[in-house]
Amino acid sequence: MKFIKRILLIVFVGLLFSNISTAENPIKPFQSPIDLKNKKLKIIQNLIDQGKTKEAIKKLYKVIDEVEANKDTVAIVNSHRILADILRDNGNYKKSNLNYSKIIPLLKNDFETLQYIYFKKGGNFQLDAMVDSALINYLKAVEISKKVPRKEDLKAKIHGNLSGIYYLKENYNKAIEHSKIAANYQKELGNKKIEAGILNNLGSIYYMQGKYNKALKAFQKALALVENGKDELDKKTRRSAFINIAYAYSGLNNYKKAFEFQDKYTVIDDSLKQELKYKEIAEISSKYEVAKKEKETEVEKSKRLRAELITKGLIIASVLLLIAVYVFYKLYQLSRKNYKLQIEQEQLVNRANIEKIKSDAQSRILAATLDGRLEERKEIAAVLHDNVSALLSAANLHLYASKKQLGSNVPVEIDKSQSIISDASNQIRDLSHKLMSSILLKFGLTAAIQDLCEKTSNSTINVTSNSKNITRFNQNFEIKIFNVITEMVNNMLKHSNAQNGMVKLEQLNGNLQVVVFDDGVGFNLDEIHEKDGVGLSQVEARILVLDGLINIKSSEAGTRIFISVPIEY
Repeated sequence: MKFIKRILLIVFVGLLFSNISTAENPIKPFQSPIDLKNKKLKIIQNLIDQGKTKEAIKKLYKVIDEVEANKDTVAIVNSHRILADILRDNGNYKKSNLNYSKIIPLLKNDFETLQYIYFKKGGNFQLDAMVDSALINYLKAVEISKKVPRKEDLKAKIHGNLSGIYYLKENYNKAIEHSKIAANYQKELGNKKIEAGILNNLGSIYYMQGKYNKALKAFQKALALVENGKDELDKKTRRSAFINIAYAYSGLNNYKKAFEFQDKYTVIDDSLKQELKYKEIAEISSKYEVAKKEKETEVEKSKRLRAELITKGLIIASVLLLIAVYVFYKLYQLSRKNYKLQIEQEQLVNRANIEKIKSDAQSRILAATLDGRLEERKEIAAVLHDNVSALLSAANLHLYASKKQLGSNVPVEIDKSQSIISDASNQIRDLSHKLMSSILLKFGLTAAIQDLCEKTSNSTINVTSNSKNITRFNQNFEIKIFNVITEMVNNMLKHSNAQNGMVKLEQLNGNLQVVVFDDGVGFNLDEIHEKDGVGLSQVEARILVLDGLINIKSSEAGTRIFISVPIEY
């Protein structure tokens, strides 16, 4: 008997509490009881609903300034509620709660809204691992909910989250009490799937107390709610109920029943895995057929090329030359377009308020623009290096083979075509390296920064680099950091009149620390922002989006810029 029980423990351990949840999705969207009567706020809410959050944030800050100046209480509540929701959805729980707290003194006897706000604050504290603060706010929400008729959906969420909090604090009696309340609300609402999940949680808490009979009853109720369900959530909830019932029977020493429900669990688990496996097999088969057809096409193409080598070589060379001309034309257009965009951006920044540029929202917008350009440059460089250069090399090989077959009767057009292709290859390679540092992509930050310093140094200024404990990181992360350092080195060359400069990099406790300093004349940070602040603002925006920090100290003895950002691997 002990041997069988031991086997059951090995099978079930880690699975019984698959349904335990410390919070029933505390940030799941919930319809606020506040009506949006302000037309501007309605527009902002519509933008958010359409996924245009960046545009909505820009408008929202302006509206907040207006309504606070006009002391419009209702609009102040609505605007800060919307901002708090956005901050919560982006993981900034502390700032979200600050905005929720601003609302509370203005609500007075609006119990329906107060219940909602304390629920949201509790969810933020819970996601921020501040369990005691979450508990206080949830309890306030429960107390206020006694004065609010209906709203069973929100009340169910509050009690569900309270159950999770008490479970974390190992107060199982309280966890059970609030799980029952949440389950009753869901039963009133007719949400059988959610009710089943809560009952699975309730049974698991009973099991933790050693109350196996009560645990079994809760699991059986959960199973009954989803027993005939056909969708994936029904099946997964049913699977959890099966393994939980098996564990409960094991606790009651009824191993026959335990094995029976273990088998049911195994069957449905295999079924779910098989459905996933069929999807994967279909996808792999589709990819295989596509690859097979591509390979067959490539073989036929190779045969035709060998049969028509001389004539096709000249045709391919001509086509590739036309492609090269087209690419250069497109790059010229792109360059003009980027230059125009840059001029427009500089004009916009010069007109804008410098303090607004430093704000989180506008910094993220600026960083997103830079990311777009970075991806565009990266893609163009990859196309030039991997595709166009390869095609030109292939054309050159075809021409070389044509010359071999023609012997002494080689047309002068072939030699000229080879010369033109060679020039085009060199120009494309140089352009590719300008768009994206090949040293950075191949060897990483240490080599790229060392190369940058060596190329920057001249008879007027000597720039050196020093790297400590630097490995390879995420490629996009390396490119962003390299662009930041390049911008700072360029500023050093333009403004510092220094004789010596240094770039230091060090990996420390999961952060990349960068120090750039020189022995130049220094500068006034405010004046730089006013006169030529675009480059510096781009650096600050990039560091902000990377969740890093930047500190600039400048005097007549020189300038020191310190940056620390979390590393992305």
